[in-house]
Amino acid sequence: MSWPPNSPDLNPMEHIWDAMERQPRAQTPPYPNISTLRDRCLEIWYNLSPVMHQKLVASIPRRIAAVSKARGGETRY
Repeated sequence: MSWPPNSPDLNPMEHIWDAMERQPRAQTPPYPNISTLRDRCLEIWYNLSPVMHQKLVASIPRRIAAVSKARGGETRY
């Protein structure tokens, strides 16, 4: 297989990291210290929607098909 096994297109976890990253970046003013940021990240992690996880897992067959169809090119994932 010419597609890298660690491809972000096939890794639903990349979408979880993205969702987790957007929330702290939206914080105004920024977090005052690393401890506060860590606590917020943990809060975000534990409150991620189970529906989001289910949708990401359900999208894996579509991701595989898109990667195969793109023959190594970009996909919408």
